[in-house]
Amino acid sequence: MKAKNQDIMSLIESMTLFHSPMIKVVFGHRECVNEMIDIILGRHIHIDEHHVEHYMSNIKGREAQFDIYVKSEKIRINVEIQRKEKGATPKRGRLNLSLIDTQEIKKSSEYEEVPESYIVFMCEGDYFKKELPIYHLKLTNKETKEEVDIGQEMIYVNGDYQDEETVLGRLIHDFHCIDPNEMYSEVLKKWVKYYKEERRGVTEMCEICEQLKEMGRVEGELIGISKGEIIGMEKGYVNGKLDILMSQLRKKLGYLSENGIKIINSLDEKTISTIALNIFDINNEEDILKYIF
Repeated sequence: MKAKNQDIMSLIESMTLFHSPMIKVVFGHRECVNEMIDIILGRHIHIDEHHVEHYMSNIKGREAQFDIYVKSEKIRINVEIQRKEKGATPKRGRLNLSLIDTQEIKKSSEYEEVPESYIVFMCEGDYFKKELPIYHLKLTNKETKEEVDIGQEMIYVNGDYQDEETVLGRLIHDFHCIDPNEMYSEVLKKWVKYYKEERRGVTEMCEICEQLKEMGRVEGELIGISKGEIIGMEKGYVNGKLDILMSQLRKKLGYLSENGIKIINSLDEKTISTIALNIFDINNEEDILKYIF
């Protein structure tokens, strides 16, 4: 038990603000969200409400989990803190922005009442590989090269940019910090220290990590007696373990699309094992696909 607790403590100590458990707890505090958004947008946004791990769906049941969702009087902001490039595709931004519109626009709304909406991808690396600190994607008139204001914007923050002479560079630096004492932002430092060093905060983090590891227990049930191989399984046994994996993925992601379920049901034994071994790093359906294809 002591070794198990030490493993969890080591895991917490190694986390940065790019890791899901730390995102969940630190950005549960509005002052941390405000600090991040104000720096990225370059202006102060008064937040009326915000949610971490917020779900939205369309009328056909296609759901998406937002890392952070922010509501202001006339502004909606989705922040995705992204370690893997595949999850930061602009088409994901398009989907999330469309979900915001369908959820937030009332039946009687006039066009001018439609709130501004942003999706911010806080990337661990440089998604566009142009070595710029930040990228703003907006609709442009192709012929005149003029911007067309439709009230939507995608923003990509380059996680490789850590020029500590700039406010944005210092924020990015803080996202990469393992040691909170090395952070510039006093607000982020306070809460990261709380969850890494103070008893109540560490206890909360341990509980979250235990829950995630519990999801990952499917690994032990699926991989059999050797590393990553399932040996001598009968078909019914495989199907039972596939059901367990499906259940754990639903708990982790909050949803599985019809196409996702179809793909998972077609998996062979080795792929089931591979996904189980990596369940801690799966944050959306796109993450599942990289272990299949």
